[in-house]
Amino acid sequence: MNWDVAIRSGDSQILHLKNAVGMPIVVAVAYYLAAEVAFLVGTFSDKIFAPFWPPNTVLFCALMLVPRHRWWLCILAAFPAHLISELGIGMSAPQLLVAFVTNCLVAIMSALSLQYLLGAPPWLTTLRRMLQYILAAVILSPALVAFGGAFVPAMAVGAPAEYWTFWTQWYMANALAGVALGPLALAYFDTRASRRAQPLSTIDLVEATVVAIALIFVCVVVFKGKTDNVPAGLLPALLYLPLPLILWITVRFGVKGASFSVFVVTILLVAMTLNGPSLFIIADPERNVFAIQVFLIGLAVPVLLLGAAIDETRHAERTTRESEERMALAAVAADLCLWHFNYDDNRFWITDHGRRMFGFSPDQVITRDVIIDTAYPDDHDIAYQVMDLAATPEGTADTEFRITRRNDGQTRWLRARVSTVRDDQGSVVQISGTFADVTARKAMEDELAQQHRDVVHLMRVSMLSELSGGIAHELTQPLTAILSNAQAARLLLEDKSPDLVEISAALDDIIGEDHRAGEVIHRMRSLLKKGAASLERIDVNELIASTLSLLKGELISRRIQASCEYADHLPLIFADLVQLQQVFINILMNSFEAMNDVLPSQRLVSIQTRPISTGGVQILIADRGHGLAPLHQHQVFEPYFSTKERGLGLGLSICSSIIRAHGGCLMLENRDEGGAVATITLTERALSAA
Repeated sequence: MNWDVAIRSGDSQILHLKNAVGMPIVVAVAYYLAAEVAFLVGTFSDKIFAPFWPPNTVLFCALMLVPRHRWWLCILAAFPAHLISELGIGMSAPQLLVAFVTNCLVAIMSALSLQYLLGAPPWLTTLRRMLQYILAAVILSPALVAFGGAFVPAMAVGAPAEYWTFWTQWYMANALAGVALGPLALAYFDTRASRRAQPLSTIDLVEATVVAIALIFVCVVVFKGKTDNVPAGLLPALLYLPLPLILWITVRFGVKGASFSVFVVTILLVAMTLNGPSLFIIADPERNVFAIQVFLIGLAVPVLLLGAAIDETRHAERTTRESEERMALAAVAADLCLWHFNYDDNRFWITDHGRRMFGFSPDQVITRDVIIDTAYPDDHDIAYQVMDLAATPEGTADTEFRITRRNDGQTRWLRARVSTVRDDQGSVVQISGTFADVTARKAMEDELAQQHRDVVHLMRVSMLSELSGGIAHELTQPLTAILSNAQAARLLLEDKSPDLVEISAALDDIIGEDHRAGEVIHRMRSLLKKGAASLERIDVNELIASTLSLLKGELISRRIQASCEYADHLPLIFADLVQLQQVFINILMNSFEAMNDVLPSQRLVSIQTRPISTGGVQILIADRGHGLAPLHQHQVFEPYFSTKERGLGLGLSICSSIIRAHGGCLMLENRDEGGAVATITLTERALSAA
């Protein structure tokens, strides 16, 4: 991310600090005040060098806030403040210049390294970021620049042999400022730049004020004491007496609380030790100060890391909670409910929307068995399999079942999608999934299925109207025979000695013709019947023969011959007889019409049945018509596509859907010898009812 862009996303107050005129003035004033505070808190015995040096941290924070091309303005503004403060305590010009250069170097090194490591604000909101800050701004940068900073006191006393002592003093002074002031300033600017930051409530402000006052009071009382009056065994307890309050502030307020408590303890302890009796009276003042610095840095580092870890944990919890809320909102909008089952503790969790979906009360204890018990009796096994995926190797499920709502008794359709989580040994430890109310979709599917059945029925009626001439012919023949036999029997009965054998034969003929006419009417009624599919075992050979008998009149009027090649021992097909007969009639009628322009002597429909290896039947219906045009071969099964002038384009589409619903397929292609062939493949058992 571009640094300038990152900074521009912060709070308007930070943007104001970037003003080319305002920022240098703020840096100069803050640098000078920080130096005066350092001198006020206390200095070494030379009255020049302070063990706690915050001006470098002030300059470092300024560099963190402004674009790099304006750093020179901040450094230039800090120089007069440095000059005034250092001349005020009697520092020589060479020392002053070296001190300023080293101050700028430690600020620049810290800012560069942290901008590279941390990027844009917020800077100290995670444990990793706080650790990177400590390594860069508290350990590495001050340690490296201290090699030059140690020359400043060395030039004052002229004792090169004490170089490493001066190096230690310079490093510890800047490191202490880095842990005491740096996190406090950056935490403040983090809060101002963060759009997610929320102001403290009144209760939190009161709590923070009370605890801060208590911390100051405890520090003043404890650190002002003398070691002469304290037993040796109680000294460690006194030193860490403020620790409970520090931890309180840290746990409650994160990095802001941790940095504030460290800053307060640092200022009070350094000031009291350098300006009066203290628990840190070990030897000479320099050693006393070194002990204070080690104690404070050792206390500050874990406290700051703890505060960062707490902020990171809270941010993760808040992010997780917001994510769950968004997910729950999206699930409710999609009419989904989320659920989760843990095998370790047998705990079942479901969203509030899921409770409403099943009709549970808000306080009802829900378990896996309770969910299964709501399933519709016929769907109980499906629900049980969904909720017990541990027994299945796939570990996933996507199915639908019905439930009976607990509060109103309504029957609802649910779609369940489930997946499992396994441990390293492959055992299922968790099951998670969703329930979606698909009752409206099921109702729409039922309505569409009913509309489809209505269209199929209308197509059958339409076909029968086209076959009416042939059917009338089929009925005329038996009715004429019945009339003739009845008249003959009547004449025989008028004889004085009627021939009973002849009369019996005439009556037998009447009965036979009646059965013949009744069969024709029965087939017509079956095709005209409207209702749901009725699945039964069907002999395909018999069905084709029955269909050809129904189309006998069409064959005669169109002067078409039918050639049948039936395979023996075909398996029975579990299907709807009326729907399959509708398919055969439609395809045969298309074959008849395709041969209108063919010479009568060449009009032939070939029908062949044969078993298939997978267990089923294949029916081939071939004609000698004009075949399919190349452009139409991929369109013949599309709804409303027709090559006939008055065709609706629904016949083959409906036939294809009927065959698919029976678990088979319908193909139509041209023959090499001319004409077209329809191939119908049917399995032994239908997959669904059309």
